[in-house]
Amino acid sequence: MEVIRPDIACADSRGDFMAKSFEYDLFQRRWQEIHECKQRFLKYNEDPRTFTCLSPEVADSWLRSYKNNIDPFAAKIGDNIPEDKLDALLEENSMLIATTKMLINAFKHLLKISGYMLCLHNANGTILYHDGDANEISFFKSINAVVGAVWNESTSGTIAHGLSMILRCPVQLIGPEHYCVALEGSICSAAPIMDEKGTLIGTLTLVQALGERPWEKNLKNLQSHTLGWVASLAVAIENSLKLEEKNRRLLVMNNTLETILACIDAGIIAVDCDNKIIKANQEAALILSPGGGKVEGRDIRDFVDDRVMQALTSRKPVSYLEATIRDRKKERQCIFSLQFIPGQKEKHIEGAIIRLNTAEKINTLVNVRTGAMAKYHFDDIIGTSASLNRAKDLARKFAGAGENILLTGESGTGKELFAQAIHNQYRPEGPFVALNCSAIPRNLIESELFGYEGGTFTGAERNGRPGKIELAHRGTLFLDEIGDMPIETQGTLLRVLEEKRVMRLGGRKYIPVDFRVIAATNKNLYQMVQENQFRLDLYFRLAVLKLEIPPLRQRREDILLLCQYFIEYYCKKTGHVLPTISPAAKKIILEHEWPGNVRQLENAMIYAVNMSQDGLIDVQHLPNEVVMGTAQKSAGIRSIEGITSMEEAERIVIQNAMAYTGNNIPKAARLLGLGKSTLYRKLKQYNLNSTL
Repeated sequence: MEVIRPDIACADSRGDFMAKSFEYDLFQRRWQEIHECKQRFLKYNEDPRTFTCLSPEVADSWLRSYKNNIDPFAAKIGDNIPEDKLDALLEENSMLIATTKMLINAFKHLLKISGYMLCLHNANGTILYHDGDANEISFFKSINAVVGAVWNESTSGTIAHGLSMILRCPVQLIGPEHYCVALEGSICSAAPIMDEKGTLIGTLTLVQALGERPWEKNLKNLQSHTLGWVASLAVAIENSLKLEEKNRRLLVMNNTLETILACIDAGIIAVDCDNKIIKANQEAALILSPGGGKVEGRDIRDFVDDRVMQALTSRKPVSYLEATIRDRKKERQCIFSLQFIPGQKEKHIEGAIIRLNTAEKINTLVNVRTGAMAKYHFDDIIGTSASLNRAKDLARKFAGAGENILLTGESGTGKELFAQAIHNQYRPEGPFVALNCSAIPRNLIESELFGYEGGTFTGAERNGRPGKIELAHRGTLFLDEIGDMPIETQGTLLRVLEEKRVMRLGGRKYIPVDFRVIAATNKNLYQMVQENQFRLDLYFRLAVLKLEIPPLRQRREDILLLCQYFIEYYCKKTGHVLPTISPAAKKIILEHEWPGNVRQLENAMIYAVNMSQDGLIDVQHLPNEVVMGTAQKSAGIRSIEGITSMEEAERIVIQNAMAYTGNNIPKAARLLGLGKSTLYRKLKQYNLNSTL
């Protein structure tokens, strides 16, 4: 056996070797000697490891072949994979097969021998492809050297590519070194094919048919360099596969990057050091050229203003730079971030990556993140009273008109609920931005409303900040408690409403805005106008459409319906057992004036659920201000201030307790810390039985 051993020539240099020549007479003598040794092994079971003419690797392989019960005299060699699995196997190894075919066709002219066959095997020894001398194909087929045949040491005994698979190096076997007699008339040279990780993926074998007693024939075509040729071709296959794999990975990487750029909902632009756009994803192209014009290859200066160009010139990363995109029709505000591409040399810049989004899109994301979206619709407004239905019908009509709306009503009546419902009918896709004019200090309300440029005042954000008006673009601006807006701010707001554009504090340019105002107040704005506390022109601009929300005391038929809704909603959210309301508690609830309206009623129900016991909300579970307020109205509960007699004070306390509990003696007794019999006696003593 001739071997290019790993310890002599590593896998990366298998082509760099000197072919070993052998003398004709030595070849004959060695061939015959190995043949005789093989006969002694097969007939007399002599240990082949004692044969000096045999390499240890071949001797060990003979022993393994014998142990695996390989028939050395079989007419056909190896097994065959099922036909239904062959196509899948060939498809799995298609790249290996295609690469081998290409290289065999390119270098076959260098193989100046006759009667040969080239075989490509996979890592299991299965023949994937063969090519060779047409005169010998029939012989090779007769011994089962066909595509799909599984030839390895465990199925075919000692063979060149089998040892090559085991030793991971090129191997050449002459006739009798093969275990199977069918291969004794051939010389086989094989070399392993490895992937880039050093894993065996196949072998390449060159078989030259010589027949019996080849030294008696014309051996001009007997080439001793075939092992080197096969090893070199195997290395060429490996390198081609590695290159193909790198190209495939580059293609996958490029396609992956293209897909990532397409999935990113921000605009991504790559510019070179000459400010030429070398790549722009679809989102960037739409932002830079809404009409669909080509952007790649153009100068970035054709689209952006001086702020962006200054940032590019500075060669320093920038985040959230607000600048203008120049469009043929109009200018649009965009938010830019820049990162620079380093070159091979230190401090050398090859270009930059620009991320941009329209300010409108950023504002929408901010609104979604901060909850500046309307979630209530008209169906969410609970109640069936005539006054509420009239307000809802009028609100639906106003919603479609698109004009500014002024909502009036007491605190807690649900003015913002109506505002959200109007918005969701008119512009459901746009932002709903709310500003409570009474909750913001006077010196901050303008910056909140109109926004500001960076550095406008101490504590201002470096890149500036959009105001509520900008954030409400293409949506609704809800100004709650509009009556508390400072008079000096009202004039600026009026100008924005008239011109539909806003300038930030410290800014130099106007930003076009499109929004609808819904204002709300619990004050009499017209009276405030008369008192010079509110601008008349702003009042008329806001109150194009006016809607009054009825207080809860004017829609008493909705009270219990609202109670049930609030109780069910709160119990579902918190996991409380759903309680019922006792008749006495219902009486208190219905008779109460509810100065805090629906908001007060909701809070009262939350309190009652937490105070209730045994699944029942009773009078003592309601807030004190509800019970006492109702009792004072219905039962004349009095204060004990100014009373000089202890008996008179006790009488009033007992009377109040009876009113508080709805004349329920056991509950009143517990409230007063008295026994029932004691309370009965006190009632009789103070002549209070008539109230029962």
